[in-house]
Amino acid sequence: MKKLFVLASVFVASSAMAEKWDSANNPHYFKIIADGEMKVEFRSLPLAAKLLDDRLGWSESYWPSNKGGIAYRWNSPNPQPFEYRLLKKEELKKMTEAQLSELSPAELYDISQADYRYSLTKKVLRSLSPNDLWWEGICHGWSQAASNYAEPDRVVITNKDGIRVPFGSSDVKGLLSMHDAFNSKGLYTRIGDRCAAQGKVPGEASTEDGHAPMPEARLANLPECSDVNAGAFHVVLTNMIGVYSKGFVADVDRFNDVWNQPVVAYESAVVEELETSLAEQKKGIDKKVRVQTIMTYGEELEFFTPESAAEGNLNFVSKDPVTSTASQAFKSKNYEYILELDKSGNITGGSWISVTRPDMLWMKKKDEKFRDGRFPLEGLNRIYKPITR
Repeated sequence: MKKLFVLASVFVASSAMAEKWDSANNPHYFKIIADGEMKVEFRSLPLAAKLLDDRLGWSESYWPSNKGGIAYRWNSPNPQPFEYRLLKKEELKKMTEAQLSELSPAELYDISQADYRYSLTKKVLRSLSPNDLWWEGICHGWSQAASNYAEPDRVVITNKDGIRVPFGSSDVKGLLSMHDAFNSKGLYTRIGDRCAAQGKVPGEASTEDGHAPMPEARLANLPECSDVNAGAFHVVLTNMIGVYSKGFVADVDRFNDVWNQPVVAYESAVVEELETSLAEQKKGIDKKVRVQTIMTYGEELEFFTPESAAEGNLNFVSKDPVTSTASQAFKSKNYEYILELDKSGNITGGSWISVTRPDMLWMKKKDEKFRDGRFPLEGLNRIYKPITR
């Protein structure tokens, strides 16, 4: 749900205190997503890895609420958010596929189901407002869907009245995002508490945020704003991506704003081993390891504007899949932290050196079938077709 995040490279030069993960930061919660135990022996965890299936972690819009979400006619030269007229069956039958392709993902879905009352479209529009904040949308649905489903291909669905409905890749991605945001019943897990402190890590505010300084220290250092525990972060990242090759979602904004991103890769390096104090040894910490990690995640796409195109931007919402193209957008975060190991070399906790850090790591398990729920989306079982390699 953002245009740009500048990498934060602000580090604090302080000796970190021993910090075992608590119940809110237990990395073993992720075993229900991984379908396997979380390995904690540091030397057995890969220092670098990426998802084996590069069709995951795809870029897409967060479908901003103030534009109408998936009811936004993103491919139209005159989108008219919230103000367009819904078309009747007789009108639709006279339209070409090119003309139909200018309709919103929600409208296309309704037409493919021969639902000329536009149940999905109306329900989406009723739930949103042009006055919603610029960053509000369904990034929680997009990041989850991008971690669960290989990027969808174009598809044409012929409804029962013979109307050929053309879905572009982004149309289907918007529908997948809506499903996983509101209809998914998959098992859910999370580590890290939500931080509500207003502010930004230096260098991480977007232009829309305006002046957004770091929260005062007493708020920034609250337990819920200091997690995710660094040791738990390393265990989840290396297991999910490096051991099990399964995606998950990271809220990469440390403070109040929620920026959910689908994690696809990481690269870690051991900087040094640190001596432990007698007090730390009494707590079972045999060794401390200072680590630098670059975590890479799928980034949002923009809706096309001539101004953005003139600036050389290629990362636009598209009818075509973006996997392995210049339109796929990735971003990275640089993290630095200390891992605490016991005598067996197992990670038992950790502490942050870098000011930037994720607020939460979470994931829902993939549904076996798409279903109706808060929004009618069961028709995705026929619409979703993943791209082939």
